[in-house]
Amino acid sequence: MSLEIVINQILVLFFIILIGYAARKKDLISEEINKGLSRIMMDITLPALIIYNIISVELSTELLNNLILLTVITFISYLFVLVLSSITSNKITKDPHRKTVFKTLLIFANVGYMGLPVLNAIYPDRGILYGIINNIIFNIILWTYGVYIFIQQDNPSSKGIKLNKILSNGLLAVIIGFILLGLNIKLGPIKDALNSLGGMTFPLSMLIIGSSLTNVKLSTIIKDKHIYYLSLLKLIIIPIIGLFILNQFNIPDILRNISVILLAMPSGAIGVILAEQYNGDYKFASEGVFITTLCSIVTIPLIIVLIDIL
Repeated sequence: MSLEIVINQILVLFFIILIGYAARKKDLISEEINKGLSRIMMDITLPALIIYNIISVELSTELLNNLILLTVITFISYLFVLVLSSITSNKITKDPHRKTVFKTLLIFANVGYMGLPVLNAIYPDRGILYGIINNIIFNIILWTYGVYIFIQQDNPSSKGIKLNKILSNGLLAVIIGFILLGLNIKLGPIKDALNSLGGMTFPLSMLIIGSSLTNVKLSTIIKDKHIYYLSLLKLIIIPIIGLFILNQFNIPDILRNISVILLAMPSGAIGVILAEQYNGDYKFASEGVFITTLCSIVTIPLIIVLIDIL
């Protein structure tokens, strides 16, 4: 992997985040506009990106085997992080609202908005496709276990999951993409349109992140020791443990590398959304997303260097 390309791509993403932040501060992006941009990205540009990347690959036995293997690796990775988050959150705080947010920020990384652009920079031919597999499993766990732990924070005996959330436009796009790929249907100019729409996903996602971080104050963050624990675990310890475990098995390098890189992504903004919706520690969630995103500019390249060394 070319470290120069990775660092350059991360800096590009960070500068777009800064533009989103400045635009929100200047009221060029209001809360309503930010929600509108999020819906456009989730319902139009991201599905277009998914379909385009799926139908653009050449089917092979190796590719199918890799997709199956990556699915297994990803499920196990999430299970590992889920167990680790439960152990560490119980030791770090007794506050049920902060504990829930801490677990959420550890488990659910920014594998979509930030993960896919980084993978695309490193593996332009297969990165998006493999990243999509991770995103599918991410959504399944998010809208089942992720919602469940928030419901439980105030009502430990309650049960409930939003299974309808699993059936997102992103998952529908995956299904459509593989159907088109399997039937070898040629889309002609529609494929070019999907490519153009999909190309808007990454700039939009960075603008959305930047706009969402305007309520965070650095002066309060530096006093919160839980932010340091979160950043250390999320950005360094978890991906390093994942790398050492995966190195014990005969796994194709591209699958190992992608799995570890996605483990090294900063906490996802979805943690803030869930905290706000379910009366969680919204402030801590915002601070955690901001700091892990900021620190990831340094830690992601370091993890990639470690991957190359090992």
